[in-house]
Amino acid sequence: MKTTKAHVRISLRTSAMVLIVANLFLAPQQAFATGEVVHVVQPGDNLSTIAARYGTTATILIEYNKISDANLIWIGQLINIPGNNLSTLTEAKSVVISATSIRKAVGTFLEKPFIQKIIGDRVYYSFTPLADGEPRKYWFQSIRNHGHENLASLAYASLGKCSEAEGMLRSFYYAQNSDGGFPYLVTADTGPGTITNTNITLPVLAWEALQIYRSCGDTNFLRDSLEAGARNDDWWWLRSNRRDHNQCQGMFFWKNHWESVRDDAKLITWTSTNGAENQCPVDLNAYLVANDRALYEIAKELGDNRAEIFNVRASHLSNLMNSLMWNAEDSFYYGISRRGGQVRVRDIGGLMPLFAGVPSVNQAQRMVIRHLGPEGDFHSGFGLPSLGKREQGYGSARRWQGGMWPSLTTLVIKGLVDYSFINEAQRITRPLVDKLSNAGSENFWEFYDSETGAPSHAQNYIWAATVLTMAEFARIQN
Repeated sequence: MKTTKAHVRISLRTSAMVLIVANLFLAPQQAFATGEVVHVVQPGDNLSTIAARYGTTATILIEYNKISDANLIWIGQLINIPGNNLSTLTEAKSVVISATSIRKAVGTFLEKPFIQKIIGDRVYYSFTPLADGEPRKYWFQSIRNHGHENLASLAYASLGKCSEAEGMLRSFYYAQNSDGGFPYLVTADTGPGTITNTNITLPVLAWEALQIYRSCGDTNFLRDSLEAGARNDDWWWLRSNRRDHNQCQGMFFWKNHWESVRDDAKLITWTSTNGAENQCPVDLNAYLVANDRALYEIAKELGDNRAEIFNVRASHLSNLMNSLMWNAEDSFYYGISRRGGQVRVRDIGGLMPLFAGVPSVNQAQRMVIRHLGPEGDFHSGFGLPSLGKREQGYGSARRWQGGMWPSLTTLVIKGLVDYSFINEAQRITRPLVDKLSNAGSENFWEFYDSETGAPSHAQNYIWAATVLTMAEFARIQN
């Protein structure tokens, strides 16, 4: 085992969190509310001896803690031990996803006429279904493909509707501008332009494409996704003018709050900097890390030598996020004001690094226990609130100021599962699964009260189908 000396500096500004961490070095283990034990590596420890102590195996510890080199652990490192109320990783992997009820409910839901037009291999949809000849009453009944609504494509793919899932993304590939940018939304009339100077769509399409490929296995689709994704990634990194090289050291910013999908101008996250364009937010940078990592996986699958470009970009941006956005005292990620300093507002965007794989295991442990645990800002009666409960303006039914949104919750659930927080993922997912499994399509809504589950705004909203994806990620059995 390789070891390093622990150097601890304690200043007058020592925070409570630093004191907690320091105390960890005094005892070989700490128990947490999740039922997990965290072992603090002591002199002479190795993974085999640690595993034997807790009645598990080194293989499980390696996978559970995402340890890349089993011979490289160090004194003071925190090793998470699955608790009695958690399945071991081996047991969790053996769970068969048999979410029959939710699959049936989502399958029936997606039979509604969401898809409004098919042109070749491109599919165009409405956010809410509209039958032939039925008049359009609301803007969200118009034909428009959009980044977060496109997350419903994962449910289509899971149900074997691969042409529909792939076609939703192909509509963006067709409309991609010659400089590589994707429009904010596309309709059946949207064709490729030259310069991307209007709002843009969420940089999540490559990640969506990878999930669809894993369900459908269409290599031609994957190749097309790589080409479109690589051009868009170059746009972001080289041509977008969306990077702040001063306070943010090259991290990215939105043009306005509409692009973020959290389109609430009164959200304290945005008002804190007098507009979304005046900060480098956590969510955007996390999306770009996740997208680059997806492009890396796609390129590797196809044997494309551009894989390392995407890997380097993801690593560089991830390191910047950990250097500038991570707040050790609060165990949370905050956006960076383009005028300097962290934007210390806890909202769902600060959880997106979990989705992107940005935190270390120790950072993720601290963030989840502190903020998703029973006393945490994001622990609620129904799903996951979009704003921390102690923040100004919070209300459990107030849109992006506390409401529960299936789209973003799906991404956080994926992150929790990737870090082996299965219990937390299931606790958040289960109420929505139960609600939508048991009462038919009338419960598929745009968003919900994060305490009571009361539905809000638009009924039969397409991204509510992500409940199936959530259930699959969280390994929920119905």
